[in-house]
Amino acid sequence: MTMKARWWLAIALLLALVFAAYFQPAFMFDMATRIAMCF
Repeated sequence: MTMKARWWLAIALLLALVFAAYFQPAFMFDMATRIAMCF
C-alpha cells in the first residue's frame, strides 16, 4: 500500500467514526473504551 492510499484510508476511517459519534454517542463511547483497552 502506498503512503497516499493509507492516508486516505485513515481519513475515511476518521469520517466514519465522526458520523458514528454524531448519530450514536453510545456506540462511539463503546468504541473508545475498546480502543483504550488495546493500549
